[in-house]
Amino acid sequence: MTTILRLRPLFLAGGAHTQLLSARGPVTANQLRDQALRLAAALQARPEQRWALWLENTGEFLVSFMALVLAGKTLCLPGNMQPATASALSRHFDALISRTDFQDLACPAVTPEQLHAAAAELPASDGQSQGDIQLMLFTSGSTGEPKAIGKTLDLLERELHVLQQFAGQQLGQQPVLSTVSHQHIYGLLHLVLWPLLRRAPLVDGVFQYPEEMLASAIQWAPVTLLSSPTHLKRLPENPQFSQHHGAITQVISSGGLLEAEAARDFQQLTGYAPLEILGSTETGGVAWRRQDQSLLWQPLPSVVCSVDAESGCLAVHSAHLGQSEAFVMGDRIALQDDGRFELLGRADRLLKVEGKRVSASEMENRLAAHDWVAAAIVILLQGRREEIAAAVVLNQAGRDALAKSGKLAVNQTLRDHLLLAFERPVLPRRWRYPAALPANAQGKVVMADIHSLFAAEDSAP
Repeated sequence: MTTILRLRPLFLAGGAHTQLLSARGPVTANQLRDQALRLAAALQARPEQRWALWLENTGEFLVSFMALVLAGKTLCLPGNMQPATASALSRHFDALISRTDFQDLACPAVTPEQLHAAAAELPASDGQSQGDIQLMLFTSGSTGEPKAIGKTLDLLERELHVLQQFAGQQLGQQPVLSTVSHQHIYGLLHLVLWPLLRRAPLVDGVFQYPEEMLASAIQWAPVTLLSSPTHLKRLPENPQFSQHHGAITQVISSGGLLEAEAARDFQQLTGYAPLEILGSTETGGVAWRRQDQSLLWQPLPSVVCSVDAESGCLAVHSAHLGQSEAFVMGDRIALQDDGRFELLGRADRLLKVEGKRVSASEMENRLAAHDWVAAAIVILLQGRREEIAAAVVLNQAGRDALAKSGKLAVNQTLRDHLLLAFERPVLPRRWRYPAALPANAQGKVVMADIHSLFAAEDSAP
């Protein structure tokens, strides 16, 4: 049985190899270690134990993550820090490392530069903190509130061991660049920690635009691209990608299901289908597939998948789950005799759009809290692109605003209201204002009728 590699010794070991590729030049593992130990000294000199980490720069995030681990602190990784979300999550942390100014937060906030300045007057930490490191990640829960998911460094190390067994040799040490954030478990593992274990350089930055991503891929070719269906399904139609796709020789996709047509278009252009990883914040990685090989999902090494008898949903056992009993996911499945399975669709009301998971109930509750809104329901429309649509029943004040200012103005007002808690890519793109939500004789909302509100040929937003 192979030994699980531990992250703290890995952080401390360093190395002369290049681990980060940035605009300022290559950075070695030794340099990252030395920076992290200086920050760890500054963190150990402070009384706060629970630290939130919110940094857009991948290199800064990596060094700060290493420093918090080496200092023995508890890490909190918010999925987004929109004002309302930051306020709601603030009870989970005592201090914050960020470059963003959160004026409404009562806790101390420091930048990496401030920590470096404080460390200049201190001896470097030896990084020999004791005990397992606690982490807190967040995902949308079925209750509508951001759901805190507790992890430990040991569980992350166990999952990295599984990933390394599965595809470490295949991916090797070529540079990794990403269109997904390191703030979520997918990016944390696949962009930050797993490349560190493989000695594969991280390309600094999260690339939101294909032109920037392709320019970086060409510069550091050949590269592995870490992405999501939202980005991948648009790449084949990009002229620059058609010309330079050879710079990208490996593609990993997660954060949603890659549609069959998108996988086929990608394969026809590049000669291979992306490696898709199925998982969640709660479970970590569960299964994989390449659609040029099979549409069925194959459990990752040491992961056991079964069907929950009560719900018909996917039940997961694994060493990196953190519990002895199975975790039941929200996906219905058809299990094959050989252990592979087919996904049959979601059994809950968590919507996935633009590679992000959104609680429908949370968004509906936020809309209902607006002064113009009596009731609201949101759905996911799947057509040429996935988008969230909102059916909103306005109260008298809302109807007056609609009559006076028009639909587009009301749309924008409600979008601005949601922007306090949700990131812009997941906001509703389609809006309808029925007099009442369609319901059956029992008073329950009929989802098919909600969808029919948006099925008309009228394409107005």
